[in-house]
Amino acid sequence: MKPDVQGKLVIISIFGVAIAMSIYAWWHNIHTGNQVIEFFGVENATRLRHADSIDLLILDADAQGQVNERFNTSAGPSSILSEQSITNTPGMVHLRHMFIQDHTYRWDQGVPELPSSWAFALRFKDSTGTTTLVFAPANYVVEHVETGKLLLMGDLLDNLIRYLTESKLITLDDVTEP
Repeated sequence: MKPDVQGKLVIISIFGVAIAMSIYAWWHNIHTGNQVIEFFGVENATRLRHADSIDLLILDADAQGQVNERFNTSAGPSSILSEQSITNTPGMVHLRHMFIQDHTYRWDQGVPELPSSWAFALRFKDSTGTTTLVFAPANYVVEHVETGKLLLMGDLLDNLIRYLTESKLITLDDVTEP
């Protein structure tokens, strides 16, 4: 075989491998959120990724004094002690992305027990509605408030808490039980 023909075959092979890898990456990326879409639904999953605003809510189930707002969870009513917008906080793209990836959650494990109280919540809002996730870091449980569905979150909950504390949005006292 002539050297110029061999060179052309090498180039064609490189392009073929690149196209095959691109197709696989595209396919893999599409299927990394199938269980999330099934659990949350397309509208809520889209809101988690593209919400116009995101609020961080610090919660207290036992709050007796004046509170901003209350909402019901599967563990009973929770009071919002503080609320702040974190929409433009650096790193939010990665935080949003985390919630729509299947590997964030432990799909094969059931929720061990209903949390006695929730530590904090993230409220995702856009023009079509609201999606609120409440978190119980002590037992890695997350609840989709609007549907009442519970889910066990994996070790990425620790990363979420680290991100929120390093960004000075919460303190460890906010997320630990007394």
